[in-house]
Amino acid sequence: MEFFAILIAWAAVQFWGSGGVIQEDHWFARYRDMTAGVANSTLRLLLLIALPVIAVFVVLWLLAPLLFGLPVFLLSLALLLYSLGRGDFQILLKLYLNSWQRGDLEGAYQHGRGFSSELCENGADNALQLHHSVRKAVFYQGFERWFAVVFWFVFAGPAAAFAYRLLFLLVNDNELKQEDRDRAATALFYLEWLPVRLLGFAFAIVGNFDTCITSWREHLKSELPSGEILDAVGMKALPVYLPEGQVDGEQFVKLASEELLAVQHLLSRSLLVWVCIVAVVQLV
Repeated sequence: MEFFAILIAWAAVQFWGSGGVIQEDHWFARYRDMTAGVANSTLRLLLLIALPVIAVFVVLWLLAPLLFGLPVFLLSLALLLYSLGRGDFQILLKLYLNSWQRGDLEGAYQHGRGFSSELCENGADNALQLHHSVRKAVFYQGFERWFAVVFWFVFAGPAAAFAYRLLFLLVNDNELKQEDRDRAATALFYLEWLPVRLLGFAFAIVGNFDTCITSWREHLKSELPSGEILDAVGMKALPVYLPEGQVDGEQFVKLASEELLAVQHLLSRSLLVWVCIVAVVQLV
C-alpha cells in the first residue's frame, strides 16, 4: 500500500508541483489560535501535535475493516500529499536561476528568500554568500519536502508523516512564541536525525562514494542542523563544485548554476534509490 501511495503522490507532485489543494493549513492556524491560552509551552506543543495525530490514528483504525482497506488507502494518500512540502520548489529554483544567470543579484536574492529561511533571517552580503545560502536551502528542501515525509510514512505510517509536517509548520510559524518554536525545532531535529543520515548515505551511493562516505562518517554523530549536515555531506558527492580562491564573475555565475543543478540531480537520484528500496521491501 505504501509504495503505491508514494507513486501516486509523486505523480501528483509532477502535475501540481506540490500536494495541491489538499495542502490547506488554515485549519491548523485556527487550532493554534485556540491553544493560545495554554501557558505551558510543552503542554501547548503536545496539544498542537498529539491531538490531531491521535485523531488521524483513530480514524484510520476505524476505517481499516471497511471495503478491503480502500478508505484507509485513500486517507493515507491524502495525508501523504498533505504532509509533502509547500509551494512549487521547481518553479522557485527556476526563477532564482534565471535571475542569477542574467546577473540580476537583487532578483535572485528576492527569489532565494522564497525558499531559504537563512536569507529571510540574515540576508546576504555578497553573491558567494547568497549562493551558499540557496544551495543549503536546496539540499534541505529536497529533504523536508519529500524524503523525510516518505521515510516516516513508510517507517511509522501516515500519522507519523502528518506529525512531521505539523512540527515543521510550527517551527516556521511566526505567530508562535519563540519558546514554542524552539521546542518544536528540538522535536523536529530528533525526527530528522535518522532520515538525514540515510539520505546522506544515499548521496554516497549515487555520487562520489569515497569522499562522501568519509564526510558522512564525520557527521554521523553531529549535532549540527539538518541543512548543515546535508550541505556538508552532499557537496562531497557532487561532480561539480566551485573552486577555492578568486573566480572571475562570468565563470562564477556559470559554475554556481551548474552546482545547484547538480544538487538537484543528486537529490533526485538519491530519492530514486530509496524508492527502489521501498519497492523491494514491499515485494519481499
